[in-house]
Amino acid sequence: MTLAKAAPALCLAWLLQRRLSGRWLLAALVVAGLRALRAFIAQKLHPGTTQQRRRCLNPGLGPADFEERFLGDAERLQGRRFDFVVLGSGSAGCACAARLARSQAKASVLLVEAGGEAHRSALVRIPRRAFGAWQSEIDWGFRTTPQKHLLPPGRVIDLERGKTTGGSSAINYNLWVRGAAEDYDRWERRFGCTGWGYKDVLPHFEAVEQAVSVAPLFPPAAEAQDFVEACQALGAEAVADYNAASLPWGAGVAQMSAGKQGMRQDAFSAFIEPALRECPNLEVVSESFCRRVLFEDGTLEAKGVELELRCGQRVEVHCDKEVILSCGALQTPQLLQLSGLGDEELLRSLGIPCLRHLPEIGRNLSDHPILPLGFKVKAEAQLCGSGRSQDACGTHAAYFWRSGTGSAERKSADLETLLNSRIQPSLYPKMTVLQLQRWFSRTPDYRSSPLFGWLAEWAQLWGCVKEQTPSHCTQMARMMELVTVVNHPASRGSVKLRSKDPHEPPLVDPNYLAEEEDVAAMLAALKRVRAMVEQPSLQKYFDGFVVKPPEDEAAQRSFVRRQLRTTWHYSCTTRMGRASDSVCDPRGRVYGVGKLRVADAGLMPEVVGGNINAACMMIGDRIGFFINEDHGETRAGI
Repeated sequence: MTLAKAAPALCLAWLLQRRLSGRWLLAALVVAGLRALRAFIAQKLHPGTTQQRRRCLNPGLGPADFEERFLGDAERLQGRRFDFVVLGSGSAGCACAARLARSQAKASVLLVEAGGEAHRSALVRIPRRAFGAWQSEIDWGFRTTPQKHLLPPGRVIDLERGKTTGGSSAINYNLWVRGAAEDYDRWERRFGCTGWGYKDVLPHFEAVEQAVSVAPLFPPAAEAQDFVEACQALGAEAVADYNAASLPWGAGVAQMSAGKQGMRQDAFSAFIEPALRECPNLEVVSESFCRRVLFEDGTLEAKGVELELRCGQRVEVHCDKEVILSCGALQTPQLLQLSGLGDEELLRSLGIPCLRHLPEIGRNLSDHPILPLGFKVKAEAQLCGSGRSQDACGTHAAYFWRSGTGSAERKSADLETLLNSRIQPSLYPKMTVLQLQRWFSRTPDYRSSPLFGWLAEWAQLWGCVKEQTPSHCTQMARMMELVTVVNHPASRGSVKLRSKDPHEPPLVDPNYLAEEEDVAAMLAALKRVRAMVEQPSLQKYFDGFVVKPPEDEAAQRSFVRRQLRTTWHYSCTTRMGRASDSVCDPRGRVYGVGKLRVADAGLMPEVVGGNINAACMMIGDRIGFFINEDHGETRAGI
């Protein structure tokens, strides 16, 4: 814990010990007010500035955690020309930039990152500390619009997005899931995405797995084996590799993207660090915020990007061949709209000239909703172990299964249940803040007003105190959680500009549980999880749910809408497919716009079943391959 995080937490503990007399309560209110004022002043600043970083709710890094090897400066960038400019150093962007740099030795490649360089900090490198990245200095801190289908009505959910070299691969929970072969075959068959069938993408999965070390957790925790046994009792097949192409469903030990000693392998460490040592044609700039894509006068052809540096200076970087957007499914549509591409009515209402009417930009947002069900572990149950399993984020096993509630056409698993155990105390700040939504059930957005914003900040600090308390650490370690993911949600949302100010976060409306099919899947998950804990292999641990699900179906529906969370798997907002209802063609090129492509999860016409980090790296590598082909570099191969 950093000093900035520890000091307020200790002050809170001291204030609680004194029972918050009127004088101390007034002092606490003044401190909270000053913090809110500081956040307001920093609101419009570049995301790399110290003031902007301090706006975060859950500070966890210090200045020493941010390197400045690639810091963008005007002298280095102003007026420079590159062959390719890749925006975003996340899972897809790093894979794409590395392939371009390695395959086209004579082509110059610039990789641009808006966040700082924290991928080698302890918070990132140690997977079990991932919970501490929530709402931290390396999280964009986005939030949904009020969700009308959740409870309480209008509930707002935090949306995690990595804001550092490595992007969201630097803060995710490290699971490696390719998705079922049928997912990709549907892309080709149903959406017209030629070249994206499983036989086409498999070589790219294999290529990225040469850079990213992927393996099941070893030694597996005892409870992971017991979880698989409980799934078998319900008819599941025990599988050694759930990423096998022929796998329709089954249960097995979790696979992780971990390097040496079980440390996290984010995309920047896996792809870019080695490429920088071998490819002099690759350059990286960090803390360089892209405000818009630049186009040639009189033609709709990308010619470069406008970057805002940490010092506030703006520079233009020019591109001879292509600009590739890998900013993720939330920020790529935002950047396209800021650049004049999107729904004409929306852009005009914000005072942005519409260069091309592409109404599908920002539509079809898809995300995997989850239903977490935690339970207490019996005092006599043994939860001891060592080795690599302790370097996981807490997810030890996965069960892919069919609920029977979705489309009969789809044969792959529509639900995925994960076993979380040995959860790290760093989750306490997040849990304590979320607890406010149960205490104040009529407050859908606990940070929407000064009062509840103040309570959220103090709840987070109280969580920091608990994180350092041995008794609370023991309590956390003796809990398990069964989390069910809806792999193929029917509900669709949107991403829209809030204003023409690029520093304003976009309006993100996932529209969770808008479709009855998703609710039915959640109800099936509730039933299946209850059946799982009744199996002998899990019953020896089970000591009651933390929040007990109701028996009545009507009450269960309300329970599902109240307990729903997200896995932060945003996708499909710039989807590829046919020109009539898509943004990009199957090679990632934006329809009607020259020299501009997308390479991130937004390209998915339908989200894959499972965690999407692996699929994003595959997409980046596949788009890089297409770019090589289109520019005559066929010798590079896959």
